[in-house]
Amino acid sequence: MTVAQSHGAVERIFAAVQSVVGEDGWTDEQPGWFACGSGGKKAAQYTCSATRKLPLPAAPDEVASRVVGALEEIGYGGARVQRDETLVPPRPVIAYPNGYNRGAAADGFLVQFQAYDSHADVSIEGHCVSGKAPEFGTPLNPRPTDLP
Repeated sequence: MTVAQSHGAVERIFAAVQSVVGEDGWTDEQPGWFACGSGGKKAAQYTCSATRKLPLPAAPDEVASRVVGALEEIGYGGARVQRDETLVPPRPVIAYPNGYNRGAAADGFLVQFQAYDSHADVSIEGHCVSGKAPEFGTPLNPRPTDLP
């Protein structure tokens, strides 16, 4: 996977979530590139997190189920809705690929989603891939990065 493909995967996942929850009203959007990997090799990871505090298009459990379907449609089958009763309020959660509170894939890839009472939250940590993050101000990196 290339840097551009990793970026595109994150963008497709966010668009899939938006297609279920709604495209408007997302705040705290935090897209950016970060250093990842080890062994002195240049590697980059694109991440995005956002929150939407508007009425949901359906009950939280139904929205979460629809997000699972949207993820499956773009090639991320196997995600499932779980429930976290320790959060206030308790809510449906999704964490892909390993399930809720089970960590990221070996390359750092992780999708997390939760929904409750007029609130949706998504966090996507893209695949850590070899290469340098795109230059700041380019289409693949319109915001600051922690990479040199």
